[in-house]
Amino acid sequence: YVLDVRNLSKPVMAGGHSGRTDAIDHNLYVVGDLVYQANYRAGLNILQIQDISAAKFIESGYFDVYPDSNSNNFNGAWSNYPFFPSG
Repeated sequence: YVLDVRNLSKPVMAGGHSGRTDAIDHNLYVVGDLVYQANYRAGLNILQIQDISAAKFIESGYFDVYPDSNSNNFNGAWSNYPFFPSG
């Protein structure tokens, strides 16, 4: 889900994004126009923001760390950190 919280007393729901797997999205970080998200069993998923006001994203890349399953269980990638100088 994408929320516009520029006015904290009146947040607005911009929309939502459904990924390609049932893995659980969490620990999202935004760097420029890219969203880096951990997806437990689906690993690292990178989305490019197309239109944030309409919650439009396209998948830019991914790295699967648990190839046997992309189900919604809590093993696999716990987080990511895209803020190092090397990316």
